[in-house]
Amino acid sequence: MLDQRFAWNNKVDFPRHGDKPTGMKATIVHKADAAFPFLHDTMVVPLLGKIFMAWYNCSEAEIVGRTVIRGCWSDDGGEHWSIPEIIAEDVTEEGLHYVPVTFHEFEGKAYAYITIMKSHDRPLGYECRVYETGLWNVVKKYEDPLLFNTLIQELPNGMIAAAGRIASRTGELPLIPSVMLAEKQEPATWRIQRLPGPWLTGDYSLPYPETALLIQDGLLTAIVRGEEKAEAYFSQNQGIDWEGPYDTGLPVAGSKMYGGMLSNGIKYFIFNQRTDTNDRSRLVMIIQPKDKKCFTRLYVLQEGYNKKLDAGPYWHYPCACEYKNILFISCTSSSEEKNVRHGILFRIPIELSLIHI
Repeated sequence: MLDQRFAWNNKVDFPRHGDKPTGMKATIVHKADAAFPFLHDTMVVPLLGKIFMAWYNCSEAEIVGRTVIRGCWSDDGGEHWSIPEIIAEDVTEEGLHYVPVTFHEFEGKAYAYITIMKSHDRPLGYECRVYETGLWNVVKKYEDPLLFNTLIQELPNGMIAAAGRIASRTGELPLIPSVMLAEKQEPATWRIQRLPGPWLTGDYSLPYPETALLIQDGLLTAIVRGEEKAEAYFSQNQGIDWEGPYDTGLPVAGSKMYGGMLSNGIKYFIFNQRTDTNDRSRLVMIIQPKDKKCFTRLYVLQEGYNKKLDAGPYWHYPCACEYKNILFISCTSSSEEKNVRHGILFRIPIELSLIHI
């Protein structure tokens, strides 16, 4: 069934080297500091006529110590950023962690959906918050032990969708890749579509089944992370029924991926290309023109240590969105110092880089 709907051009070898997008700018939006050396799971999204970039910080290590979700606003296309503001944190004595987060705008208001954890990768549920007078206020709580991996997107039928993973029970590991569907309203009532696989019968074969989602007309593609490959699932009825898995054939490393569709019809997919040292040092983007049946070109977004930024050598967990003819890509940058991580933003002018291919 795959029939080249998600594949690299199999007539040529997958490239080991590639160009950087023309005119791309890379900046550190938030740098690790003594209070919060750990940063991860960035999101970048158009909200309220601005660009908003968010992430979670930890005072000790990944989901260890004090954990906060924070974000910055930019009203000039990513050139300058506001002081980070807190979106969510545990102000009780329960020792909860709010992570990760995704966003959606509806009828002129910004909403955030935030997972609540008791400890690392142990979701208890999630909540919806609305941005009002500079604060993110809780409007609804949910019991599903769910993590959102993508931004919320609109479907051709007027509904909204996102991808992520869910645990079979509250407080257990989220080992089931899923796509979430809802009517276009806030706070949304999400219907969780678990992707077909051995996990449905209790065989949790993937340790971190983070899921990306691409929407192209009536075809939905979900791409699930494995440790040495990525597998694709397809839905032709707006995310209700899914078939797969199919091996994408891409040389992916074990890390979260992200994909989307630009307004000019170009499909893009961002991932860590597998390296000889099996690390996250090479972040790439492949693109598929509107008139092609497969991905045809690779761009290297970042590879190894960046002297100008004094960041890297690892670049991972991307998120992306289009706004005013610019593709914004956020990611985590980390170093050999295990707990020191920064929030990075790439800005790619679409007309310069991604149209003439």
